[in-house]
Amino acid sequence: MRAKKTAKAKPVARAANHAFVSEVPDRIRRLINSSLEIDEVLNLSMHLMEKTVGATASSILIYDAETNQLKFYLATGDKKDILKVIRMPADQGVAGRSFQTKRTLLIPEAAKSPFFYNKVDEKSKFVTKNLIATPIEVKGKCIGVLEVLNKARGTFTSDDARSLKAISREISIAIENARLYDEVKRAYMDSMLNMAKAEKYRDGDTGLHIERCGAYAFALGPALGFSPKDLESLKLSMMMHDIGKVAIPDAVLLKPAKLDPAEWEIMQRHTSLGGEILGRGPHMKLALEIATCHHEKWNGSGYPQKIAGNQIPLSARLAAIIDVFDALSSRRPYKDPFPPEQVVSMLQEGSGSHFDPELVQLFISRIAEMREIYNTTTA
Repeated sequence: MRAKKTAKAKPVARAANHAFVSEVPDRIRRLINSSLEIDEVLNLSMHLMEKTVGATASSILIYDAETNQLKFYLATGDKKDILKVIRMPADQGVAGRSFQTKRTLLIPEAAKSPFFYNKVDEKSKFVTKNLIATPIEVKGKCIGVLEVLNKARGTFTSDDARSLKAISREISIAIENARLYDEVKRAYMDSMLNMAKAEKYRDGDTGLHIERCGAYAFALGPALGFSPKDLESLKLSMMMHDIGKVAIPDAVLLKPAKLDPAEWEIMQRHTSLGGEILGRGPHMKLALEIATCHHEKWNGSGYPQKIAGNQIPLSARLAAIIDVFDALSSRRPYKDPFPPEQVVSMLQEGSGSHFDPELVQLFISRIAEMREIYNTTTA
């Protein structure tokens, strides 16, 4: 009843707000449909949502069935980093009430609400004045709660509550689509990775080689700006760098001697063949650029495209060093492993010609760690 009185007291503001509200959800809907990078979509959606209802902060809480708690998945405002580590019982607070009842709750004065859970404010040093909470449902199951807090002017209205409820529906669609997208992506990458691992049955060294290459990349990725979210993709993509070799004849791939010019030409095709294999499916940008470009050289003398310097994708420049390091360190049908000191020396000699100089410096600075990965994944 209180919310209705507030709305009736300002009919002009309500009408103006209603026009703005009808526009912004369309923008959010287009945003959600434009990308499947879920965190980016949700962050942008939350900022647009705040503008829609005039809120100064917002959050998405997701239900954790193991602990029966709601945890802050995303939050805006100056307390967002603190909120990431805060949990609240799923049956307490305004968010808990919304989660349990699957209802949208409009709270004009938080301090006077019997549902208000002040422990979150105490831990975060945030002061909640007013809020709206609405459930996030996927296929009829409540998975969390969407909140907006502290109206910049006045308090939230029933129009704001309806807008938030509509936006929650769009966000639930985005979450479900992202989940399905991740399942398809994982299935496709697993099938490609299994194809790459099939090399184990043709050449044991190659099988261990791809596992180590993934481990090197995973260890070095953070220093190159790869986020925790992207590290697993980098690792799997690096493991598929030689996937094109599944199409190289045994007589060439397993020859226990130096390849002649004709055979070398056939072997070089594994980069293009890898691109053809990976390029047929979605989700494979990193894997595609690594597979096609890991034999390019910093000075432009590599193959297959003879591109140079920063024209070569960062992931492929890293793969070039990783691939050579592991090959030099390993036994092959045509050679014995080089001593560790000589391997480092050869990497240094290739700096600025074969390899990106900065990446060589990074790799050598972590050489003890790289050797440890090699030693623990050799037999």
